[in-house]
Amino acid sequence: MNLASTSREITVWEDASHRQAQRGLSNVQAAPCKACLKCVKSKRTCPGYAEGLDLVLRDQNQLAKARVERHQKARNKSRNQSPETSSGSASPQPMTIYTPLAESQETYAHTFFVSAYVLAPRDTRTDHGFLELLPFLFDRLPSSSVLSLSLSVVAHCYFQAWQPDVRNVDHIIVQKLYSRALKALQMALQNPSQCTSDETLMAVCLLSFYEVSKALDNNMPVDETPEIWHDPEHMPHNPAIMLDAICVEAANVLAAAAEHTFCSESDVLRYGTSASIMNRAKAVEDRFAAWESRVPQEWWPTPLPREVVPQEIVDAGFHGDYCDVYSNTSVCATLNNFHSTRLRNLCLLASYDQTESKSKRILQIQRTVDDILVSIPYMLGSKSEAAGMYDTDFIYPALPGQSISMAHYQTAAAFGGLTLFGPLRTLFSFARFLRADQMQFAGQQFRRLGVLYDVRMPPPSGAGPAR
Repeated sequence: MNLASTSREITVWEDASHRQAQRGLSNVQAAPCKACLKCVKSKRTCPGYAEGLDLVLRDQNQLAKARVERHQKARNKSRNQSPETSSGSASPQPMTIYTPLAESQETYAHTFFVSAYVLAPRDTRTDHGFLELLPFLFDRLPSSSVLSLSLSVVAHCYFQAWQPDVRNVDHIIVQKLYSRALKALQMALQNPSQCTSDETLMAVCLLSFYEVSKALDNNMPVDETPEIWHDPEHMPHNPAIMLDAICVEAANVLAAAAEHTFCSESDVLRYGTSASIMNRAKAVEDRFAAWESRVPQEWWPTPLPREVVPQEIVDAGFHGDYCDVYSNTSVCATLNNFHSTRLRNLCLLASYDQTESKSKRILQIQRTVDDILVSIPYMLGSKSEAAGMYDTDFIYPALPGQSISMAHYQTAAAFGGLTLFGPLRTLFSFARFLRADQMQFAGQQFRRLGVLYDVRMPPPSGAGPAR
């Protein structure tokens, strides 16, 4: 054995071992620590071992953050440098920014209408017999089909109601869609395979719904024939559908009365004499009274005295000594439709009536107006400014022991307030039959609706002064 070579190998091994041991040493520890044996043998100054907890308890979040930042900087640098830039022969290329595709207004209108109105919680007895079937036809709706166009007409009517300054059923967008829908419906009815399809039938119902709503809003005549408006006797009728049929006849009578005022003698046979119009209006009133007697008992509201109503609701708008609380928003809207259409017919009767019973009709008119005004707190709550559909920063009247459901927040915002525009406008048309306090409160609430739904329109003539 060569002792010299062995001594050199030992020295090399000790140096290597010392280098490995130094990896566990802390070069920043100031306090003297026990020196390691390898440093003693190699005659070197040993800083000592670091405490194990110093390594265990070091900030791993900062280390991970620094590691991620280094990777991101390197990745961004490689992305922003083209091959020419990395070699220094060209300037960096501009970064391309991609923007998402925008949705069309028609898509927004359809989505809004379906989610807020078609699928909204409601009493099924207030259905008009077709909206609840729309979801079953969505999966096979080409954009140019008659049903898609008809749905767009109704959807845009409601969608425009939530847009500033454009609450108008005759908006130019609706008119264009209505023209396209009528043309598509004509072609579908001429096609033997499409004229009896579910899509075509649904389109007819939607367009009829739009036309009837427009007629009731503008006192326009609606053509009625037994084949169109009278369903077979075996067909089921819920209260809302039965009310629609009465409202159609009421619209026809009101339109005939409006034309009779300015018609010539040759047109009397077309629109009828004053006596014949009076008889038709009486027949409509009898139908309204019969419908009222058959309304489900749970539809009628519960009066809530002013003393138990939260002060925020009273301050926002309260008429009389009580407000009505309904089972749900759709029932309240249906009954307000009943009251406002019946009110027009009663005012027509009062205008033609020159007998002693006229004073009784005027009292009936004023009671009907009160029924509309006391429903306003249930529809609007304590809102005094525009709010989102699901905003819960305000309250509604509720019966003792009951809470306000999220469904009421949605439906009252979606169509509760909007259904009050028509009844309130009706009141201003017959101001001569109303009390002064009714006109004043109606004017205040009409302006309040304009604020809540961001509809800037002047108050109709006859409205009371602003509060």
